[in-house]
Amino acid sequence: MSIAGKLVQRVLKSVGLELVEYPPRDWTAGRNILRNVLAKLAIDCVLDVGANRGQYGSMLRDIGYRGLILSFEPVGANFEALAARAAGRGPWNCFRYALGAADGEAEINVADEDVFSSFLKPTEDSQARFPRNRVARMEKVQVRRLDGVLDQLSDGLSSPRIYLKMDTQGFDLEVLAGATGVLDRILALQTEVSFRPIYHGMPSYQDSLREFQARGFQVVDFMPVNRESDGLRAIEMDCVMVRGPG
Repeated sequence: MSIAGKLVQRVLKSVGLELVEYPPRDWTAGRNILRNVLAKLAIDCVLDVGANRGQYGSMLRDIGYRGLILSFEPVGANFEALAARAAGRGPWNCFRYALGAADGEAEINVADEDVFSSFLKPTEDSQARFPRNRVARMEKVQVRRLDGVLDQLSDGLSSPRIYLKMDTQGFDLEVLAGATGVLDRILALQTEVSFRPIYHGMPSYQDSLREFQARGFQVVDFMPVNRESDGLRAIEMDCVMVRGPG
């Protein structure tokens, strides 16, 4: 880093900020992993569960994916931003509900930083680590089982080749429980696994991997989501998995 860069770094650190490399090496590697899986499996339908404001869908388009995206986001303000981002970048359809183990209504904790919004409550430790991971308000949202809506949503694709991406802040196994009737159609998936819990009651990475492996999925790779301040120890990672043979 240049002398000027080091000076800027010191100034930023004095106010609690940090200058980092962009794009991060981990992020670039993750895009390459995803691009490879989508291409090798000829994926033509991505289920973007926990879409937030459409960041993942935009990334898919940026790495060359041109197939159908079905995005699910229950929080009202996020959904409006998602729908606006999806417009003109189709085929990309957006749905204002969460996916879970049972149809119904539930209250979601909308966080001060909306990417942390979850049906689970943040731990005290995670609020210290991520100051904006605190509940700003509650919002009542709709929840649907994936196996109850998939046929209708993928109408037009005679035999969709599906990639299931989940980023639900500790709720991924609930999404899995609601997908049992269509799991055989899912060729690969992406789930966020936790090495240090940031929500009360969220599964550990061992529990998450055990559940997905029991349903026939095998690990391709891990993509870091966030790390401790030392830049070494992982807090959460995205795990990419594919359906195993047999």
